[in-house]
Amino acid sequence: MSDIQQRIDTLLKACSNWLADDNLFLKDAIDQTVREGYFSFEDVNFAIEAIRESISKSAIRNWVEQSGLTNENKASQKNVLCLHAGNLPLVGFQDAFATLLSGDRYTGKISRKDPYLLPTFLNEVKKTDLWSDRDVQWTHRLDDFEGMPHDAVIFAGSESSVPGVKEAIEEFNLAKRDAGFLIRTSHFSMAYLDRKDEHAMQNLTESIFRYGGKGCRSVAIVVSPFPLNEVKEELTDHLKSFWHKNPQNEYPSPKLKQQFAYNEAVERPQVWLEYFLLQEGGLELDQDFVCYWMQGDEGTVAELADKHRDELQSIYVTDSDVEISEWKERTELLSKAQQPPISWKPDGVDTLEWLIDIK
Repeated sequence: MSDIQQRIDTLLKACSNWLADDNLFLKDAIDQTVREGYFSFEDVNFAIEAIRESISKSAIRNWVEQSGLTNENKASQKNVLCLHAGNLPLVGFQDAFATLLSGDRYTGKISRKDPYLLPTFLNEVKKTDLWSDRDVQWTHRLDDFEGMPHDAVIFAGSESSVPGVKEAIEEFNLAKRDAGFLIRTSHFSMAYLDRKDEHAMQNLTESIFRYGGKGCRSVAIVVSPFPLNEVKEELTDHLKSFWHKNPQNEYPSPKLKQQFAYNEAVERPQVWLEYFLLQEGGLELDQDFVCYWMQGDEGTVAELADKHRDELQSIYVTDSDVEISEWKERTELLSKAQQPPISWKPDGVDTLEWLIDIK
C-alpha cells in the first residue's frame, strides 16, 4: 500500500470513529459549545453533517489527483502551522485534514471562539498508529509553541488582523525565514438568482442565513433580474420557516434597526426580520447581518465581482449552465454554498496543492 493510500484509509477511519453516534467526546464537545454560547446546536449539527457528507474515499482520492499529490513530491515532511478562525463551527477542519493528508506535520492554534470541536477530531487522529504526538499537536495559546519555527503557515481571518498575526509569529519565532504563508481574507460570497422556483428560494435562504450570515461562503450580495418586492412575500415565508428550525445564535447591534428605519424613510425595498436585514441597493458591506439585493444580470455579477475581488470567495448560480464571464473558477452551484466538497478552494486556492508546492 502506498503512503498516500495509507493516509487516506487512516483518515477515513479516524473520521468514522469521530463521527460515530457513540463518540461521547464529540457529544460532550457539542454540548459544551452550545451551553457556553459559542454556536447554536442547529449550526454545529449542520457543520458536522456537512463534513460527514463531504468525506468519502472517492472524494479524497479525487482531491489527491486534482492537487497533484504523489509519493514522490511528498517524500519529506514539513512542519505546518494552522492558525484557525473561529467564526463558524469547525471552520478549520479542512486545513487540518489537508495538512494530515499531505503527509506534513500539523501544528494548530485552536480558536478560543471554537475551542472544543476540532480537538475531538485531532484526538481521533492521534489514536491511530500513523500519527504521533510529534506529528499532531495543538494549543489555544500561540506562545505555547514559542521557538518552534515552521516551514509553512496557514491563516484565515480579517485583513485588519494580518499585521498583528505576522508580528506575533515573528515575536514567538514560529516561522522559518523562507516559510510559505497562505493568508486568506475573503469574507463573503455572491449569488445570481435567475429563477424563482421553490428549490432556488430554499437554497438562497440557506446560503444567506446559515450561521447568521457569517463566513466567506455566506451570501452577502444577491444579483437578480427580479426586483426584491417581486419575490419579497415568497422569500419571507422561506426565511421564517428557516429561522423556526434554525434560531440565530447572535443578534445585531442597534445600528441595524437604525438602517431599517432609514430604509423605511427613503422607501427602499427591504425584508426586515428583527435580527437580519435584506435590502435592495445601498451596497455598503459595512456591518454584519445585512444582505444586499442588486437588480441586474450576469454582467452585473461580473462587475461587482471585479470591484470586490479581494473580499469575494465564490459566486453561486442556480444551474451549471449559467456562466459569469471571467469568473468560471470561482463559480459554484447555489445548492452547495454551505455544503462544499472537502476539496473546496478558500480564496480560490487549493490548500492541498499549495502544501505540495511549499519547498
